Amino acid sequence: MIDALTVRALCAELQGTIQGGRVQQIYFVAPLVLGLEVYANHKRHYVLASAEPQRPRLLLATEKLRSASVPLTPFALLLKKYVDGAFINRVQVVARERILRIEFDQREQGISTLVIELIGNRANMILLDAGGVILDALKRVTSAVHRAREIVPRAKYVPPPPQGKADPLTLTAPQLQTLLEKANGETLAQKLVASVAGTSPLLANELAFRAGGASDGMYNSAYVTPLFEQLTRVWNSAAEPSLAFENEQPIAVAAFALTQFPRYEKIPSMSAALETFFGAEESYEAVKVPLRAQINTALEKAERMRANMQRELVSNDDIEKLKLQGEMILGYQYQITNGQTKLRAPVTDELTLDIALDPKLNAVENANAYFAKYKRARDAQTAVPERIAVVENDIAFIQQLLNDLDAAESRAEIDSVVEQAREANVLRDATPASRGQPQRSEPRQFISPDDFQILVGRNARQNDWLTFERAKAEDIWLHARGHAGSHVIVLSNGANVPHTTLEYAASLAAYFSQARTHGAVDVIYTPRKNVHRVRGAGAHPGLVTVRDEQVLRVRPTAPSEIQND
Repeated sequence: MIDALTVRALCAELQGTIQGGRVQQIYFVAPLVLGLEVYANHKRHYVLASAEPQRPRLLLATEKLRSASVPLTPFALLLKKYVDGAFINRVQVVARERILRIEFDQREQGISTLVIELIGNRANMILLDAGGVILDALKRVTSAVHRAREIVPRAKYVPPPPQGKADPLTLTAPQLQTLLEKANGETLAQKLVASVAGTSPLLANELAFRAGGASDGMYNSAYVTPLFEQLTRVWNSAAEPSLAFENEQPIAVAAFALTQFPRYEKIPSMSAALETFFGAEESYEAVKVPLRAQINTALEKAERMRANMQRELVSNDDIEKLKLQGEMILGYQYQITNGQTKLRAPVTDELTLDIALDPKLNAVENANAYFAKYKRARDAQTAVPERIAVVENDIAFIQQLLNDLDAAESRAEIDSVVEQAREANVLRDATPASRGQPQRSEPRQFISPDDFQILVGRNARQNDWLTFERAKAEDIWLHARGHAGSHVIVLSNGANVPHTTLEYAASLAAYFSQARTHGAVDVIYTPRKNVHRVRGAGAHPGLVTVRDEQVLRVRPTAPSEIQND
């Protein structure tokens, strides 16, 4: 939801509030969320900045922030060194980009700059020295990940490459028409996103609605003149922060009036609009951190249990060798002396066994020890794989809980994770939770470029309901392969699903999974009738088996950016 106009509005707001102020405290609200307490104009201001891939944001918070119990990283320590106690010289926005720069001046360390890049799942915060060299970053990016743009200490900071689109502040109406006619896409909004810098899908839909009366209307040259007028007006006017609502819930936020929605309200400031839209998520993150630690502890315990079980498994040849060793000891028992530590026993002309003996035991006792090992190994070969399968189901469910916790957008969703974790004995001690039963939330809903409705589960229990109660047999089911994440359903109503819709849905499945920060993700898809619940011991909500699946390799992309990439 953060676009170039939003960042420009935030820059103006911060210039009028914290510019010239002094940083009094730094808060580490969550692993990817930090806050600053700035004293300026005889008032304390609280700046919240998040580089979380699902919801990057920047705003002035109304309430005092608080730090969570997160590990202090080298980046955090450098922030304390360069920013704590520093004065804010200036706040600048990079034109037509979602990038904001805050320049600090600290008595001992001098000038430094915090670059806040609010670019979807590539969001980051980067601390530079006075010469523009990277001191450190919240997320380091090596050359193996991005060859052209390495973000590591001592590298020269390079901004994201330009998109090669037209500047809306210098564009003319004839130029706009030429660009739109050549641009990819069928709708007016799609062509606008592809042509003009700083144009998010939300802004493009709004301009299309104002120019042609429909946010998803097809391109028509008759719309170019009103479209140009609206585009020019938005970029040359002061921000008009607003929120769109559906059933009393905010569903969109922007730096311009959202007239495309039946109900929208203008908000006094960009920060207030963003804070209402995102909620008090910084306090949610403070709750998530200890929960995440406890769930990770349960995950580590389950993984150790699996490793111990796997060590119990031996091959058939090794099992039979234990039996043979016992037999050989009995066969040569009269040749074994007290205190002997090894028996060299010829079995055939080609095979001789060197058998270790316990010097404290006699020959029969040593043989019985090998027979006991043989029986344990033989029994384990039958029983242990089933036990391992149960533990692997537990591990998959715990990983799903971690994904659900990371994706939770409200206290009710956090409480749902806590409840499911307690039911599965993943959380056994007292943990923070709201009173009463967690409220049931609805799946996330999206519309594909081909107008297919797509539903995305928010947690394990909702995944189970969505797949086995809401979806029909011929609907398309998608999931990130090998990763915990949301079940995604394309409601096909019996129609053939176009490849563009499959790619859109696959990008959602990748984004709402533990692989959301990966460069590319394999997503499996198949008709829902090919998906079945895991049954029996170790079964948990949302765990499934799948057959006849196909694979799409896609890049995880935030829903608001899928059309703008």
